[in-house]
Amino acid sequence: MQIRNWIAGKQVDGRRLAFYFCFVLLCLLTHSVTLAAEQPSAQAPSTPFGLTGLNTPAHDITIGGTIQQLIATRKPGSSAGVQLLVNGSQGSFTANLGTSLSSKVKQSLAQGAPVQISGTMQTINGKEYLLARTLTISGNQIIVRNENGFLVHGQQRSRASVNNSALYRSAK
Repeated sequence: MQIRNWIAGKQVDGRRLAFYFCFVLLCLLTHSVTLAAEQPSAQAPSTPFGLTGLNTPAHDITIGGTIQQLIATRKPGSSAGVQLLVNGSQGSFTANLGTSLSSKVKQSLAQGAPVQISGTMQTINGKEYLLARTLTISGNQIIVRNENGFLVHGQQRSRASVNNSALYRSAK
């Protein structure tokens, strides 16, 4: 098979064209492999929260205490979302409750109320925060983050709080 080379105005053999094409691909592959070998490799986490521990509920800690202050407005240098200052048995700590709490839940977080928070301690901008997964206040458990560490929004939170056994019984 002959292919016309429009640049030089002559005929080019198909085998030669295939050879040059494969040669260029081989050069590109070799070049990319050498570039990858020169750069230091950093292992990427399997999930967006892989290095934070938010995707491992088995490693959560639970701390109880009384609410000192609720901070709903973000200050420069602090983490985003609602902050809850709690005085616990091991001292004071700041819990991050995320950005998706309903106004009803925020109203129930009154100063002096007993609270129990489960989550993971993380350092954000040099300050320690308890990134809350669940919040228990007045016997009501509120799911803040799911098992993968993502914030749960209002409608999802009510579905996540439903007892799964009740769902299975109603399906029969």
